[in-house]
Amino acid sequence: MSTTNSPVHIYVCHHKPGPATVSDRCFLPIQVGASRSSVDLGLRRDDAGDNISHKNGTFCELTALYWAWKNDRDAQWIGLMHYRRFLDFSGATHEIDVHGCVNYDRLDEETIETLGLTASRVEALLVSKPGLLAVLPQKWSVRNAGNRTLRAHYVKAMHHYEADLDVLRAVIGDLYPTDVEHFDAVMDAHEGYFTNIFVLRRDLFDEYCQWVFSVLFEVERRLDLTNYSVAAQRVFGYMSERLFNVFARKRLADPATYVELERVFVRDQRVEYRAPARPADNAVSVVTASDGNFVPHLATFMTSVQANLDPQRELDLIVLDGGIPEYQRALLERQFRLNGRGRLTFLSCSDMFADIPLHAHFSAATFYRLSLGELLANHDRVVYVDADTVVLGDLSAIYDLDLDRHAVGAVPDVIMRSFAATGVPALKEAGGARAGDYLRDWLGMGNRGDEYFQAGLIVMDLEALRAINLREHAYSDLTSKRYWFLDQDVLNKHLLGRVKFLDLSWNVVNASMDVISGLGANLAEKVREAFAAPQMVHYAGFEAKPWNNPAAPLAHFYWYYLRRTFWYEAVVERRPIAAPTLDAGMNRSRFYRFARKIWRRMPNALQRRLFWVRDQMM
Repeated sequence: MSTTNSPVHIYVCHHKPGPATVSDRCFLPIQVGASRSSVDLGLRRDDAGDNISHKNGTFCELTALYWAWKNDRDAQWIGLMHYRRFLDFSGATHEIDVHGCVNYDRLDEETIETLGLTASRVEALLVSKPGLLAVLPQKWSVRNAGNRTLRAHYVKAMHHYEADLDVLRAVIGDLYPTDVEHFDAVMDAHEGYFTNIFVLRRDLFDEYCQWVFSVLFEVERRLDLTNYSVAAQRVFGYMSERLFNVFARKRLADPATYVELERVFVRDQRVEYRAPARPADNAVSVVTASDGNFVPHLATFMTSVQANLDPQRELDLIVLDGGIPEYQRALLERQFRLNGRGRLTFLSCSDMFADIPLHAHFSAATFYRLSLGELLANHDRVVYVDADTVVLGDLSAIYDLDLDRHAVGAVPDVIMRSFAATGVPALKEAGGARAGDYLRDWLGMGNRGDEYFQAGLIVMDLEALRAINLREHAYSDLTSKRYWFLDQDVLNKHLLGRVKFLDLSWNVVNASMDVISGLGANLAEKVREAFAAPQMVHYAGFEAKPWNNPAAPLAHFYWYYLRRTFWYEAVVERRPIAAPTLDAGMNRSRFYRFARKIWRRMPNALQRRLFWVRDQMM
């Protein structure tokens, strides 16, 4: 089952998203363990046709070898490589490290050309050596690892068991008695071929696969892996490296039948971005952002969304991940599964927008929503919600809402409306003008300042945002000009006239009652109504967050849903989460504690005029 016209097929194994790899008519990337993976890498898969993809946890890259053996009947040569381990087909000589490898930082086009990782170079090498049966890595001596023999190297390695080697030897003795001699000689040697990378002529390849899988399947039948750790269960992958040496000793005794090339190791582990798959038809796609410090509040938000979503709908929750540790992600995934149906996806965003200057309580995660149109290329619509919120309504109601050809749906920002009415000044770095003038002149909203929306919840038509190239315009603004409320201001600037306004109850900022005196009578009454029956509570501002101020308005909703997570005690007792958080457990200065006490006692009217001072100092 070949789709190339090369006589050589070298399968490059991938098991997770990773850096860009080599791919042409000869080098064929393949996803191993595809049948057990929740991620489709968009490559050939080892779970098509006759396969053992489900055994990847114990057979490792051999699931790709088996797939090639059973399904690729066209190639005259078949090889196996790894997305970070290759052979140097240039034939050059380099400095080798203690592990027997030449190291490269990344696998870019220049490196691919330098190493000869192209069909033309590989084919030329094979044609130039008549009688060739195999292309192998240079042998590596286990003495570099402090061992005398390959047997000692296996036995002393973590997650390897000596008894397993004894079973392996017994199986070889039963199935291929004459090969025991070769097995013993290999185990007593100090050097061999490692990492399962090679290229074999078709006849030898078929012979090897028949031999190695017959041995390993019988060993598999005899071994009980019940109490083996995940790493120890990879036993058949470990064994296969030694078995390849046994087969090579038996069949490649003549040096004229093989060439040895240097092994290459690629250090780069950066993940090539792949957009999440299109959601299910009945899914509600929700996006939020968090880093490792914010995990308890992310969990609280997530629980509240699941608890109030229409039970007939699935939740497609996408977390723009600014550095959530793996063990915290595992807990979030467990909590997600316990509370409802759907899909939880983490998108790694740690390096995005790192060069944007920050101020006050904003973090880099604030800017991720600017790129949602491009990050979620397979999505048509999402609801973006800040993670410092608790959702009390069914998000499917606004996800399904007709936006009447507007690009987004959002709630008017009543706090900014009050700031404009009472003349609160913007930050000095953002011009320092009074709020109304800031909206009119700095943001260019003219006399439409009342259309300024709060960006803590946005229903996004991603197709529309892609069409207006929002990301590039917004990013250019953020890197060239200072803004008071950063990306919220930029979104308002570029989406003016493209917003369908939602009911205020869908984004109730819990501090909004503090500014109600600056609003007109009708709007003030609507704020009171929304405050009494919120669909979503937004804990925006340092003192408004219950984990900073337990007496914050509407904090009871937060505490209710926090109790339904794994992190209640961590927040209440101010324990470290993944690293010291920005808000919790900090050893604040005496001046800070004094200033906060004074701030809390100030009249609301005075607070409104001094917000800019607080943001600078606290």
